[in-house]
Amino acid sequence: MPQRIAPARYLAAIVAALAGLGPAGAVDLEAAHQQFVTSCGVCHTTVQGEPQRQGPSLHGVFGRQAGRLAGFAYSNVLKAGGWRWDEATLDPWIADAHEAHPGTTMVYRQADPAKRALIIEYLKSLSPAE
Repeated sequence: MPQRIAPARYLAAIVAALAGLGPAGAVDLEAAHQQFVTSCGVCHTTVQGEPQRQGPSLHGVFGRQAGRLAGFAYSNVLKAGGWRWDEATLDPWIADAHEAHPGTTMVYRQADPAKRALIIEYLKSLSPAE
């Protein structure tokens, strides 16, 4: 069974990830982009209109309903998902998609909450403001 992170450790890791905030509270998007490329870039693109890779394009994923990007063959779990991608759904997904939604096909896991926070911030930057 995967190890659970205590809430205090989780919060400390998030604070550490966001310690690089600029004067206006902006995340260092270059660091966030680099983390995305390192962690997710082999399987996913974020360039609108670029061909799909092993995983769907993540351009505009933040706020999008799961399993609904046209032209990608999603697992049945994602097709039937019914949730939207936001911090609350992306964090456990990136940590361990199989634990978050058993039956999915994504195999990547990121145990480090600070790295997950950077990835999520990068994905947010690629989506239209609400």
